[in-house]
Amino acid sequence: MSVALTERQEREIQAFCQIARENGAAISLRELIELAAIDASEHELAMAFHSDSKLRSKYLLESGYVLERLAAGEESWQQAVEDEEKRRERGRDNLKRASAFGRALVSGAVLVSVSGANAYLSAREDEDIDFFCVTKTNGVWPFMLRALIIARIHRLANREVPELCFSCVMDEKWASQEFGKRQPPIFARDALTAKVIGGSPAYHALLKEAPWMADYFPAFYNMRLGETASPGRQPLRPRTAEKEGSALLNTFLYHTLGVFLRMKSWTLNRRLTKAGRHSAIFVTRRGPGHYIYESNRYRKLRKMYGEIERDE
Repeated sequence: MSVALTERQEREIQAFCQIARENGAAISLRELIELAAIDASEHELAMAFHSDSKLRSKYLLESGYVLERLAAGEESWQQAVEDEEKRRERGRDNLKRASAFGRALVSGAVLVSVSGANAYLSAREDEDIDFFCVTKTNGVWPFMLRALIIARIHRLANREVPELCFSCVMDEKWASQEFGKRQPPIFARDALTAKVIGGSPAYHALLKEAPWMADYFPAFYNMRLGETASPGRQPLRPRTAEKEGSALLNTFLYHTLGVFLRMKSWTLNRRLTKAGRHSAIFVTRRGPGHYIYESNRYRKLRKMYGEIERDE
């Protein structure tokens, strides 16, 4: 039995395949089913690919992955599958390493999770491990100071561990505001793909505050809500003064540690420029309640996700 794809689903399939290609990765049939909300099995979706002349002319299905048809022969397709399997295995290994380290951060945060390529199980060699963390209100910069010290010690003791990056840190107030308002689809997919190390109740509460994600990824959003739901889950903690961090300490570290990180980012960007790694060059967004960096690659991907947003 085959399934008839809608025009929107066909456009989304092509958009997700292009996004995967931009990341040097391949996307699986299972992932397309979740992202494009296709009511079909992998076998049924494969049959739809074969019966759709447009998709059949652009893509080849190999071992459950969707690959672009190129002039290369069968050996190149097999190599692409092997490379993708290596990326996914590398991502799984990095998630184990991240969990071992992340448990040391849980006591100082409301939510600790892995984001980026490792969360997507699409890690290149020497891929950094990116963390998405939520702290108590007025707790971002004390958390950053502690996290950077612990990361340095952990790396010295475990030299095989990739670079540990705190690429997205927010406090509860900032996170609630960001998740509570409509964001681009890349924000939704990154949030839904995050691998939680600690703080599942807070993660579930954030998703509950972002029903707009279901407009982009209804099946994926509902799946993640179901996976993280359990009896007795509470919303994010009330922002009472005794449960918040010290505003004075947070502001002080924002103006001191923040300046240090800005200088460190400038130095790193100079090295990336000299090395010709222009897609990795990044800008930082920082304030008392958040610290986020975005690379050129991320901004390019955000534009590519715009194809999905225009379908709304």
